[in-house]
Amino acid sequence: MARPESEPKTDLGRRLRDVRKACAVPDREAFAKILAVSKNSIAHYERGERTPDASVLEAYLDRFGVNLNWLISGHGPMFLDGAPPEPGGSSTDDGKPTVQSGIFKETSKLVHESHKAKGVTLPSDAHLAETVSRYNELVAAARNPADEGELRALFPWLELRISQDLEEAQNAPGSGKRSG
Repeated sequence: MARPESEPKTDLGRRLRDVRKACAVPDREAFAKILAVSKNSIAHYERGERTPDASVLEAYLDRFGVNLNWLISGHGPMFLDGAPPEPGGSSTDDGKPTVQSGIFKETSKLVHESHKAKGVTLPSDAHLAETVSRYNELVAAARNPADEGELRALFPWLELRISQDLEEAQNAPGSGKRSG
């Protein structure tokens, strides 16, 4: 179970956390992948323990359209266009994001088949959690998360990622299995 988020020590840390939440990517790991940094780096930045370098700030600008003046000083709007980018999927009339159900179902099937191929059976709640995590990973990897064709084209990549993660977990100390 994830630890609850502590209150940031700096205003910059608070604004960095606010960006992640405004972008509807509550999971730090998925957000970190979008920015191409580690989950721990995001946690340190958001707690105000470290300051992101220029390349990280540039990623906030490029990937999310964050107004760097606001990020650094708190002045002006959070996003250059005034609103966060649309997360993957479509939106309802009230602007809330929705999940692309066909892609989600295919992600669920891929999770099931990948685990089955490695001899791993997931309880239904763990399968659901893994499916949600992998769907978010897929959407985060897409240049245009609303493009169903692009998401489908990323399935071989996602399948490889799942396989690699399962192999790594099976070979980890304490798993009862040893590598080669």
